Amino acid sequence: MLNIKLDAQYLFKIKLLVLCYILFFIIGCQGGSSKPTPQAKSQSIPLVVTNPKTMDNMISMEKDSNKINNLEKKILLMQAQLDINSRLIDSNYVNNDEIRIFNEKYKETLMSFENNDMEQDYLTILNRMQQKIAILEDRTFYTDSLYFEIMTDMVMIENKISSLLLSFQEINDLGDKKSINIVPKITDEEYTEKYIEALADYQNAEWDKSLSGFGFLIHSDDNHDLADNCQYWIGEIYYALSDYKRSIREFDKVFSFSGTNKDDDAQFKIGLCYMNIGQIDKAIIEFNELLDSYPNSEYYVRAKDYINQY
Repeated sequence: MLNIKLDAQYLFKIKLLVLCYILFFIIGCQGGSSKPTPQAKSQSIPLVVTNPKTMDNMISMEKDSNKINNLEKKILLMQAQLDINSRLIDSNYVNNDEIRIFNEKYKETLMSFENNDMEQDYLTILNRMQQKIAILEDRTFYTDSLYFEIMTDMVMIENKISSLLLSFQEINDLGDKKSINIVPKITDEEYTEKYIEALADYQNAEWDKSLSGFGFLIHSDDNHDLADNCQYWIGEIYYALSDYKRSIREFDKVFSFSGTNKDDDAQFKIGLCYMNIGQIDKAIIEFNELLDSYPNSEYYVRAKDYINQY
């Protein structure tokens, strides 16, 4: 509190000196520029000015006189304020009325800073809004990423369900079959039995045993009716292991088997592989190929839905 008062007293002294300097400067200018006018011999005779320059000088002197009076009033007010501050410091007490007067004297000075404060407030509000917008953008990006992850998980779950259903269906179909026309290198019963074993290993997530079983059957007889199925399930094994690039290569081999009934399945799974590695454009191409080549496929509706999503 004492420091604030001392600073105020020092400020008033500086203002007082500046105003005195201005006052002396104006008086000095008048003394140097004005010309002495002859006094009238009789006070009853009015002074008549006929020279326009002399008239202008008189008007200027009157204006300067008004300025001097105003400056004197300001000096008196500042001197009074300086006296109040001095008494507050010397007497070591604070009077509420004098503080009120002090605040009123500086009200205009404080008001001059309000505009700057308002601008600063606006800048602060804008910065906060920009921060909130950045937060919302981050949340939107996170939501999109989360949606994509959920869709990927759903695709994987759907694939596992469809693969398990397909494997059970094949087991049932093989149980109903009584004979296979093609004579394999191994007996038909052995081929079917080993195929069911490899498929059961797939269902139990025993990937190495399942992969070994299907590979043995293809090398044993690649012309067997179940050989294309063995190749398809090899692709499914790599898909389950998230080795999608290898899975694509294995699914492509399915089309090399003549008369295969797994072509639309392989086509659909190739599209899913490209989805999982983030190559959406290629995935859409594969799904459109399925729509064009296999309009009666059980995967037709799902492939069309994936195309519409992207």
